[in-house]
Amino acid sequence: MTINKTSFQNRSKEERKRIARLGGKKVAIENSKRMKDGQVSNMGKNSRAFENEVADSLDYEIMFLPQSICDRIAIIDGKPILIEIKHKGEKLKPQQKHAQKLLGEYYKVIER
Repeated sequence: MTINKTSFQNRSKEERKRIARLGGKKVAIENSKRMKDGQVSNMGKNSRAFENEVADSLDYEIMFLPQSICDRIAIIDGKPILIEIKHKGEKLKPQQKHAQKLLGEYYKVIER
């Protein structure tokens, strides 16, 4: 299924969420079916090695992997919101506390 920007925007909010959640997985599954054993794994390893090499060369004060900071990133009114989902009573990790302090209202913790 091909979805252009206009047709995507004309869909219901729930349908847009479902497409966004499943769209990338569908492509990855189709691509992996055409590749030989180990090719997908090697591509992932090579990609991560390249990303790490580039990230290590950047001169930033602090840099975290996204998965160490939040579970999801939402866009609300054109602004990125980092969302961390926790069980009731579960505490934030030190990197998450740091991000929450720096980002303020742009870092939401959802407890369930």
